[in-house]
Amino acid sequence: MEPHIIQSDRFSKTKRSDLKDIEVVLCTLSMLSNNHVVKTIAKVIPLCTLVVDEASQIEIGQYLPVFSEYPTLRKVCFIGDDKQCE
Repeated sequence: MEPHIIQSDRFSKTKRSDLKDIEVVLCTLSMLSNNHVVKTIAKVIPLCTLVVDEASQIEIGQYLPVFSEYPTLRKVCFIGDDKQCE
């Protein structure tokens, strides 16, 4: 699995050709808002569906960059425990 993991400190070395066959990206919401992800990775792998785990732990404002930066986004699924809401 290690060859398929791109850690954030390797973003600047990631080439578009390294991403051509990727269909699923696992990352945090804040990483998805990272400028390099938006400008490089999202150009090669359009974000169509977003699944957010622990959604009740995330403030509404943290979703705004994702909704504004990914025009290809069509579906969002929020998963969370309503008993954890503050």
